[in-house]
Formats: sequence, C-alpha cells, structure tokens
Amino acid sequence: MAIKIDLRVPPCKPVPEVTAFVKECEDAGFDGVGLLDSQMLERDVFISMAHALMNTSKIQVSSAVTNPVTRHPSVLASAAQTVAEVAPGRANVWIGRGYSSANVVGIPPATVRQMRDAVTMMKQLMGGDSVDFGDITSRMKHGGGTPAPVYIAATGPRVMKVAGEVADGTVLMTGIHPKAVAEAQEIIFDGAKAAGRNPDDLENIFTCTTIIRDNLKEAREVARPLAVQRLMQPTFKRWLSASGMDFSEFELPRGLWELYPDVPHAEDWEKARELCAFLPDDALAQLCDSMGLIGTPEYCVERIKEAEKAGLTHLYLMTDQSYEFATGELAAFRDHIFPALGR
Repeated sequence: MAIKIDLRVPPCKPVPEVTAFVKECEDAGFDGVGLLDSQMLERDVFISMAHALMNTSKIQVSSAVTNPVTRHPSVLASAAQTVAEVAPGRANVWIGRGYSSANVVGIPPATVRQMRDAVTMMKQLMGGDSVDFGDITSRMKHGGGTPAPVYIAATGPRVMKVAGEVADGTVLMTGIHPKAVAEAQEIIFDGAKAAGRNPDDLENIFTCTTIIRDNLKEAREVARPLAVQRLMQPTFKRWLSASGMDFSEFELPRGLWELYPDVPHAEDWEKARELCAFLPDDALAQLCDSMGLIGTPEYCVERIKEAEKAGLTHLYLMTDQSYEFATGELAAFRDHIFPALGR
C-alpha cells in the first residue's frame, strides 16, 4: 500500500475558508489533514473539524494537536465523540502536551502522567464507561458509539512509551532519519508489550517538516528557524544523536527564547530568520534532510521514496506557515509529487 501523506492546515481564517482549503487537499490526493489547536493563535479546532468533515467525502481530519490542560479530558471526549458522529471513520484526535496553547495563557503543558490519564479517561468515556472524578462517578450520555481514534503526539521517550501503552497510534517528532525512526519505534514497541498490547495494532505517523521551493538552497533557508528550533529543545538531541549528528559546538542566541509565541510559530518570521543566521549551510543541510521534505519537488519525491524503503507508512507534512495555508506545497504535491509517485 502506498505511503499515506497528510498535510497540516492551520485554522487561520474563517471556518468556510478553512473547509475550502481542506476540500482542495482532498481533491489534490492527500490522505488526511491535521488542524491545529491553539486557541490564541487559530480558530477552534473541533468546530473547524466538524465543518470540514461535513463538506468533504473521504479525507481524514485530525486535531493536530489538542491537549488535556486547556481542555478537560471529559470535554475532549465529548468533542471527539461529536465530530466522530459527523463522519464516522474519518475523525481522529491527536493529543499532545499543549505547548503553544498553554504557554500563552500562563499554564504549564501537560505532564506525562496527565497525558496517560487523559487518553485513558477519554477512551473510557467515549466507550460508554463510567469514570471516577474524585468523589463523583460520571458517564458520558452519548458515549458507547464508535469512538474517534486517539493518537499521542510525542517527541520524548517517556511519552512514546505511554503512547505504546494506551493510545491508538502516535504522531512522532523525531524526524525521518532511519536510525531515529527505528529507535522511536522500539520504545513504542516496548511500551505496548509492557501493557500486554500488540504493537502492530498501533499506527506510527512521522512528522515531516515540509518546505518546497524551486531551489534547494532557498527551501533550506526558509527552514532555517525550524532547524534551529531542533537545537533549542533538549528532547531533540536524542534523535539528532541517533541520526549521527552533534551540534553542541554552536552557541544559540538568547533572543531565540524571546520570540512570540515561540520559534516555529514566530509572528516576526524575519526576526526569527535573523537570529538563526549563525548556523552554517552544511549543518543546515544535514538538519533539513533529517527533519523531512525540504527542497525542490523532485528532491522531495526521492526523499519520500527513501522513507518508504525505510518502512515508514504514514507522513504528516508540517510546513513553515502557521498563519497562512500551505498553497505552494499543496500545488507541488498535486501537480508534481503525487504524479511522480504514481498517485
């Protein structure tokens, strides 16, 4: 079966416009879309999902990603069950720690324990079971139907292990280097086995930073802030090391931590690129290739073929745009990449 390919779609415009772009993704041949959930940056994810599902026919629509700190798990369960009723089999809940949602309102992101408890509670409620909330036991009146699958978005090994234990699948931020992929899958496998589950029942989706331009160097320059962000977060060091890369020699400018709301979602994108200019071109090229699909359409076709050979079955394309639709990448896949892949 051909590798599945989903595209990130920010709910950055009025809902009818978001749905119109999702319909374009469906017509172009994408298997799914992931709609961001960041309440101060984008429109509401579940309203956007429902409208998109009602106006498409086959594309998968996922929350990419929601979290259990700005939304109580019971609220998430109800929202997930509701969108699942709109288009049975096409709605998916991807849940993470909630950095961009939590940071902007002054609360900490979810802990690993919160992630585990939230997913367990959501699946119980959607399945029609009763759940203890302290001294109160409750059930969701509309639970018991076909629940939306719940995937855990994970970068670190502890969350990956939890995903193997309780989730229906994972959305991984390790990059797509074969050695990093193999290490992450082993952690998930161990978590599933420890919980008495069959690891083959879980779907692993690998997030691909995706920036497509007519010129390889230009694409890498656009990706520069996203590459530098990998160096800022300690969790990524494991996957860079697994991929045979070490960038400890570089000193990161302090201003990177002052960008609002953070580097990958920076409103002042030009300032972000300026602060990231310290990274040499050869290091940038290494990072870009490990992160995903960054280059010309022809280059990206070869990268996808390499990913398939390495055993990846599902890619989630995350572009550099948080406040605009990825029209360029959509056109590149529709007009060049999908035809070259025989789709």
